[in-house]
Amino acid sequence: MNMHWVALSGNAEIDKNSITFSPHSTLASVTLPGGRVPTPFCVLRSNVLFEQGTISLKVKVADSNARCQIALPLSAPNSAGQVPNYANQVYAGLNSIGTAYGYSIFRNGSWEAGDGTGDGTRVPVGEWIHLQLQIQGSNLMLYVNEVLVASAVLPLQKGPIDLLLQSVAPVEVADVKVDAAPPICFVVMQFTDEFNSLYKEVISPTCEAYGYKVVRADDFYTSGLIISDVTNSIKEASIVIADITPDNPNVFYEVGYAHAIDKPTILLSDRQRERLPFDVAGFRTLFYDNTIAGKSAVEERLRKHLDNIAA
Repeated sequence: MNMHWVALSGNAEIDKNSITFSPHSTLASVTLPGGRVPTPFCVLRSNVLFEQGTISLKVKVADSNARCQIALPLSAPNSAGQVPNYANQVYAGLNSIGTAYGYSIFRNGSWEAGDGTGDGTRVPVGEWIHLQLQIQGSNLMLYVNEVLVASAVLPLQKGPIDLLLQSVAPVEVADVKVDAAPPICFVVMQFTDEFNSLYKEVISPTCEAYGYKVVRADDFYTSGLIISDVTNSIKEASIVIADITPDNPNVFYEVGYAHAIDKPTILLSDRQRERLPFDVAGFRTLFYDNTIAGKSAVEERLRKHLDNIAA
């Protein structure tokens, strides 16, 4: 796919795969509290919808305080099946809040500092800097000139790639590249025949049809599971699907961890279960009948959830 950019605010010169931001004096008459003058900025949005993989670019700044940051949308807590909302974003790149390289978060109308590095460091001026952002589910890894400088665990959702350029002097961006990887669906359930059937006949083929790589927890149990395998797999997944029909402690532990890191989670349960545990009773659950017709019904409802996630 050819990458195209549109300026949502500010102005920049766009020529194929290069962007030049030349700040002008339109903000000179604006003052902030304390007599400060706002730094000119430009926000651009691409036509590429990104979920997982690598985003890389080269940037050259003429001022060490310049910002060049890749922005991606955050997901709402347990947002599976909800309409996408791109108002909340994570920003990764140069001159984040308080650090030369790192992350900042714009959420609910205000800024939050994220992880970063480079206290007291000045961003190099007049030379090309290679920025690379790798995304594996909720794992974010920021590289500068091939060096890992900051990492974070944040819930992301599929959405457009934005670029923030802010400086009192020109900023040049070139060679923007996107290497997408298939998103992962991590499935947790009890490993018995009745649930194996639901997994093989409904969950796995349905998710694969939407482009997900489907991974089930028993892939690890058979080779000697340790807790870090589970937690890392949940972090690397784009969504989690869990069957909570039986009171299985492993399943509920994994559901709890997914909810704790705001991972979009879809819960399934056999309709014959009398009641759900109090702690998960408030979450949207897809109930099914363990029959051929029942499996067809839950497949249809699962597709609707995945349609919303993919929108």
